[in-house]
Amino acid sequence: MRPVYVSGVISVSDISLIPLPGPFGVEVRGVNIAAGLESVDFSALASALMTHKVLLLRDQRLTTQAYADFARAWGPTRIDGFTEMNVPGFEDVLTVGNTGHLLDQDAYRNGASFWHTDCAAEPDPNATTMLYCIHAPARDGETVIADMQAAYDALDPATRREIADLLAYHCYSGTREVLGGRETWEHELVPVTEQTKSQIPSGALRSIVRRHSVTGRKGLYSPAGSMVSIDDMAASESHRLMRKLKLHAIDQRFCYRHRYRVNDLLMWDNTATMHYATPIGRATSDDERRLLYRIVPLGLPSALSV
Repeated sequence: MRPVYVSGVISVSDISLIPLPGPFGVEVRGVNIAAGLESVDFSALASALMTHKVLLLRDQRLTTQAYADFARAWGPTRIDGFTEMNVPGFEDVLTVGNTGHLLDQDAYRNGASFWHTDCAAEPDPNATTMLYCIHAPARDGETVIADMQAAYDALDPATRREIADLLAYHCYSGTREVLGGRETWEHELVPVTEQTKSQIPSGALRSIVRRHSVTGRKGLYSPAGSMVSIDDMAASESHRLMRKLKLHAIDQRFCYRHRYRVNDLLMWDNTATMHYATPIGRATSDDERRLLYRIVPLGLPSALSV
């Protein structure tokens, strides 16, 4: 793997990496996906993602096909099951935002407005989420991403010892169903069809402290959204610890908030981060429209040498 480290502005191949205005992540310059896949240095991008967790590529003027080709070259893409949300003709490209007949409904429009990690219940949790911006609202509709490795580093020694060997159960249904009552710190599910339910992974046990598959760096793993219980721990104590870890992990010192521009391509490493979309209302004018195309390549990036 090519070593990539940002201090100020550096170059890898013809790519420049510039720190984002937050505690982590980089803007990538020098990549023009529309020029063709042969023009993209996938190894450099993969290395940068593993190191910096979030990549932003601005001004990518892409057709849906060019975007899908780029994502599929990154790795096999997830077929989400929410077929009603797909871009027509693309089973792996999902629409998110507030533009479109289903996205007029709050449950769909704000279906990602809770802290979570994509693919936490998949057989292999390694996955890269990509969002390509078609319409950007003048306000609201940001994506907020939290650095789970920095959050782990900032835990007090006693908590690190407490969670060192613990396993948590993750499933799509999410923490709120296990907690019961009307908890305000989790979010209700987007409605799902029976077809979608049949394609949702059944769940998985994951270490609360996860060593990254490439860098080996320790981080908290998805302490919100999909985590429903802690193995061999009483429910009341499990819920107390889950809430403590979540509220620590989403502290603003660990977060990067991205406000989209049209033609932004934002991508992140799911095993090292959590994210949520800030809530947004229905679009009543052009400058309120939010529309992103979402693709999730599974596994580690294909171009990565590990």
